[in-house]
Amino acid sequence: MKIEDISIFGEYKQAENRVTAAFLQICKVGGEDFIRFLTNQLNIQLPSSEIEIQSQVKGTGTVPDGLLESNFSFKLYVESKIKPNTVNATQLAGHQKQIVNSNDFLLYLTPDDNKPAILGTTYWANWLQIINTFNDYLQTSQSDNKQLLEFLVEHFNTLLDNLNLLGYTWDLNNDNVIIVAGSWAEGVALNYNYYICQNKRSFKAARYLAFYNNNQIRHVFEISKAPEDDINLSLRPEFATYLTQAEPGYSGELRKVFTLINAQNVGPVINDNIDKNGNPCPYTYGQPRYTKLPTLQTATRTSQL
Repeated sequence: MKIEDISIFGEYKQAENRVTAAFLQICKVGGEDFIRFLTNQLNIQLPSSEIEIQSQVKGTGTVPDGLLESNFSFKLYVESKIKPNTVNATQLAGHQKQIVNSNDFLLYLTPDDNKPAILGTTYWANWLQIINTFNDYLQTSQSDNKQLLEFLVEHFNTLLDNLNLLGYTWDLNNDNVIIVAGSWAEGVALNYNYYICQNKRSFKAARYLAFYNNNQIRHVFEISKAPEDDINLSLRPEFATYLTQAEPGYSGELRKVFTLINAQNVGPVINDNIDKNGNPCPYTYGQPRYTKLPTLQTATRTSQL
């Protein structure tokens, strides 16, 4: 069965096959630029796809006048695990026998916090690294299929979360800043000290959160504690005022909530983002962006972030 014939949630009943199919579908949609970004982050050095031009080719026998050549040929084998500490030595040895050429690679994807020692020099990443890398790519990509890729990554994140493959602790010991669209959310943050968004939405751990609103960034907040998922706002007394004043029609759907403190003014940092055709475009496309607090505090244009 071809990968394009399998939905992201898959006809597969086994979770490992389903999550692998989703991963490969995203790679297919992302194309060469996306795959190279991913493999570079994993220190997998794919061969060049550039066409090399040679004149007076050296070699034995007759010498042709020239040569056009591309060595972009590789095989990347992927083995997925959905439970920690489940890399099997026998299976690993069998997979390693497939690696016979210099451009053959074997990548294990597991939920382990650290690389299993049994893998040795075999390439490895956990699922959190993968989804973070996908989101990093979306920060700068201007590909024609970016909207589809964002949709697939969002649902892939949901799939990983549903399978409990993204377990991690939120680290506040950094100067990372999450930048999100804030046409509505910035007012909520200023008036109620919360950022309330889609339940189980994926973010890289950060200590600060800023809003892109009206083509600029003007405020940054400190995140006081790890964000919470699965929050029914109507069951939490601290949200009573917010619901009464800002969202009276709330019907109980679960949300993700950031608690914010210490609002600071910045910039304003004016958006000067352009698309691949040189036309102005929004700084955020539904996906969060990231920067560092010192960078945000000194920037005047989004191109400086």
